Amino acid sequence: MKDWRPKLSGDFCTAARLHAGDVALAIGLYAAASFAAGRAWRFPFDDELIALTQVERSRSALALIGHYLKAGDIHPPLSFLWFYGLNNAGLSEAAIRLFSMTMTATALGLSHLAALTLLMRRHDGAPPPPASRLIAILTFGLCALAVSQGDAIRWYPMFAALIAVFVTLYVFGGNDAARLWSAVPLGLAASVNFIAVLVAVPFAIYRYLLQRQFNPQFDAAFAAVALLFAGFGVASAIAVVSKRLAAVVQSEFGHGVLSAVLADVLGFFGGAALGVGQAWIVLPAIVIAVLSIVAALDRARPANPLHLLVLMLAAAAAMALAGFAKPRSFLYLAPVLGVLTTLYFDSLYQTRRAVAAWLAVLSVMVSITAIANIEAGRHPFKRSAVIPYQDVLDFIGTKGHGRVLVLSSEPVIPWVMRHRRDDVCAAYLFGANTCTAGGVRYDSIFIVGGHAHASGRPRAMRALEARIEAAIAGRRKIESLQVGRDDDAGLKSYLTGVPLDRHLLTVDIYQ
Repeated sequence: MKDWRPKLSGDFCTAARLHAGDVALAIGLYAAASFAAGRAWRFPFDDELIALTQVERSRSALALIGHYLKAGDIHPPLSFLWFYGLNNAGLSEAAIRLFSMTMTATALGLSHLAALTLLMRRHDGAPPPPASRLIAILTFGLCALAVSQGDAIRWYPMFAALIAVFVTLYVFGGNDAARLWSAVPLGLAASVNFIAVLVAVPFAIYRYLLQRQFNPQFDAAFAAVALLFAGFGVASAIAVVSKRLAAVVQSEFGHGVLSAVLADVLGFFGGAALGVGQAWIVLPAIVIAVLSIVAALDRARPANPLHLLVLMLAAAAAMALAGFAKPRSFLYLAPVLGVLTTLYFDSLYQTRRAVAAWLAVLSVMVSITAIANIEAGRHPFKRSAVIPYQDVLDFIGTKGHGRVLVLSSEPVIPWVMRHRRDDVCAAYLFGANTCTAGGVRYDSIFIVGGHAHASGRPRAMRALEARIEAAIAGRRKIESLQVGRDDDAGLKSYLTGVPLDRHLLTVDIYQ
């Protein structure tokens, strides 16, 4: 190639110049919605403890990398290495979440610009109609899944940003150098999570079957660059396949097809905030998504870049059909669908303005409803996401006297206690318990119980009950506190076969 410096296409740069205010407004709306929903400054959720614990335990960056490259976890190490660096730079949990929000905002912003560029192409270089621009701002600014999961100390915000950069460089690259550079974020995404295959395969189908681009020199260079930056991912994949493949398949794909699809659909469109009792709310969003995907299909132009986005969505659907039931993993697809939705509304607006307006209102209402239920709600998608932890901490702080022991089947409570209360010994009942070693006598013992990851395993629950009985032997319960509500508990118990209490947690105090 004559010029190794990547350049973006002229229309993409024009869209960025003309509509920078639109993108800034959407990102500002995303930030406002996130803070209003209690993001960043919040308690960690259970999955975040996986990253936080490993970051704290690792003696060095090399030790952290070695842990993941030896199949110590089912993820590649890049995102954990990032969190390790931020933690060792002195950043708090909230500050690290702000970095995650920035990555999610990057994915939203680049996708917003992609949508505007495609709209300008549709309108022969003219700025999109004000109505279409407004819909784009609301679509990307009020993306419910981005608001609920975009600040997570997990891999999905980084992954979403890398995929957005990849799509931008390849689809809107102004020269071969830009398209070659797109191999870097794609390779890095593979070092963040194996789910990058759901982007790589659609990309290969798009490039070779739809675009019919065959360039041995470029293809060899692209593959070499992608594999270089996917090194962590490749090494981790080899370790996982050789050491724990069966366990990974069971844990990641052990769900039934129907339950996995329903969970993914509800979680994706409901922002991982709306529970089964509110599933009807997401129906308009599902209908709009289907219409947007169908409208994006272009038989006359197989190389239409929208086909790459459709293929990425189709790959995720195949993953759900294989029994994968973790909608938060598809955060990277929320901006992708936003592009298709924006273009669909613009097309519909040209012919049926009233219909477009009503559908746009329904779409925004679904997003607002989901965002409003993120921090608290009686129909939670994930019970542990809406636990009022502060109520539990206040109860323990008020009722505990003398030496205090907290034993919990919920992992966040002991984590928070260990980091905020030096005068309390807290232990996770499914983990190591050093609090009861050495014959220490406690004046107050708190047992925090509720649905746990092992609630469906009788043997594990019997062991849990035995540990609790040993801890409270000779004590009497003097008070209880029930916190949080799940009005879908009965329905969830029927669907899963796991008995669930309507209250999220129960705190018993023994003296």
